[in-house]
Amino acid sequence: MLRFALRKLGPWLIALVITVYMSYALPLSLGKSLAMVLAYALVVGTCFSAVCVIAFSLLDGPHRHRALYILRHQAFRPLWLIGSFAAFGEALNDPRLIESLGVHLAHTAATVANVLAALFTGLFILRFRRPIAHLIRNQPLSRRLTRRALSDTIEILGTFWFVPALVLVCISVFATFVSAGDTSTALRQSLICTVLLVLCMVINGLVRRHALKPQRGAKRHALYSERLKSFFYTLVHLLVWLAFIELGLRVWGLSLIRFTEGEGHEVSVKLFSLGGTLIFAWLIWILSDTAVHHALTRSRKGLANARAQTMMPLIRNVLFVTIFIIAMIVALANMGMNVTPLLAGAGVIGLAIGFGAQSLVADLITGLFIIIEDSLAIDDYVDVGGHLGTVEGLTIRTVRLRDIDGIVHTIPFSEIKSINNYSREFGYAIFRVAVPASMDIDSAIKLMREVGQKMRTDPLQRRNIWSPLEIQGVESFESGNAILRARFKTAPIKQWEVSRAFNLSLKRHMDEAGMDLATPRMSVQVITASGGPDRPL
Repeated sequence: MLRFALRKLGPWLIALVITVYMSYALPLSLGKSLAMVLAYALVVGTCFSAVCVIAFSLLDGPHRHRALYILRHQAFRPLWLIGSFAAFGEALNDPRLIESLGVHLAHTAATVANVLAALFTGLFILRFRRPIAHLIRNQPLSRRLTRRALSDTIEILGTFWFVPALVLVCISVFATFVSAGDTSTALRQSLICTVLLVLCMVINGLVRRHALKPQRGAKRHALYSERLKSFFYTLVHLLVWLAFIELGLRVWGLSLIRFTEGEGHEVSVKLFSLGGTLIFAWLIWILSDTAVHHALTRSRKGLANARAQTMMPLIRNVLFVTIFIIAMIVALANMGMNVTPLLAGAGVIGLAIGFGAQSLVADLITGLFIIIEDSLAIDDYVDVGGHLGTVEGLTIRTVRLRDIDGIVHTIPFSEIKSINNYSREFGYAIFRVAVPASMDIDSAIKLMREVGQKMRTDPLQRRNIWSPLEIQGVESFESGNAILRARFKTAPIKQWEVSRAFNLSLKRHMDEAGMDLATPRMSVQVITASGGPDRPL
């Protein structure tokens, strides 16, 4: 680092010495003063860039070499430009130069130099934000394990360091134009605001990290505590930002508290009442929504996911609209508005809508009773309105059904006269097997029982079959063949899958036994010419 500093600073220090000597040797003039200012700016810029690069080098460590390499080889010239323009603008505020150049010319040149320094600083921040963030955030493992709070703070600073830096640049540019080159007071105030912003971001980051930590131990009302914790942490973030705004305004001679106590008392009271109403309504929404979620996802048998998915969106929408309307009415009333005409108008509009949209009311009422009675739910396989398919969604007035061909049907609740639900409790896979003429009934029953027992031990089907094969006997006769009827008790919606698997297994067993399926039989008699019947064919 010493060799680097001598290589970078040596020529400029020699040039500065020569310039100082020439300033004493030459008579006093404007050119000599400008030359001294220029030499001062160049040397200060070089020193500033060298000090910054050396400071970056002090942060060298494991996994930081690449970031440090980028800063050493690419950051020197941008830092030199920043330091040179800043030093040039500061030197032009010297009273002797102002007297020599004139007030307007000196202030204009100082303003341009300060603006260029600020612009180059912003470009430097945007260009090198990732390497600098890497230098800040990358901490040794021992520190990350033993000093968690410090590591979290450094992590937050490294992630968001460029935000306050850019804020400081913007404030300095604004102050430069306002003060026409005299930026000492404005820069000091902007620096204090930047420090406050850094503290605010660090505090918010620590609060966020603490909020993301998992809770230890299972709690009975974990859902309530989780959502209430998020609510209170959000309020803490809001209070931190309000404190930052108040302190930042006080730096510039303003104050929200003085404003609320003085001319803006009425406006602040109305705004605080509006904010308090919205926060209270938000808390009520969290509690009610959590209560609905807790009630619908708990049952005697554990989680009732299908019922929760069915009813929760409807109830949540109704709750949200109700709380929102009440909160807005209360907020408007607290702000001094007369809400009586609004309530009367809403009642008249609601009555008109009720009489004019009878089909909509019928859909709502019918759908409400269907959902309360739990006649169908999301993912149920049902037959409603002449359509057979899976329920994909429910609204306050319609049910959305997707049939086996992939077609989506939207059916109003008022058009549903009956519901055939294939997804509740269990199903029956029913078989009607025609017994071949060459096989007796007992052999056919034995074969079906063997296939049924094999199906119950099949790893793919045993979870779907809930009972032994039940032979119900001969159901009928068709084309001279006896029709045996049997059934399995199956899991919901699995009866068709079990039926297909049973038929496939039965056909394979018959093929192995060398038997054909039952075919229709026809008895034909041939009448001879003498009139006597011949034997049947």
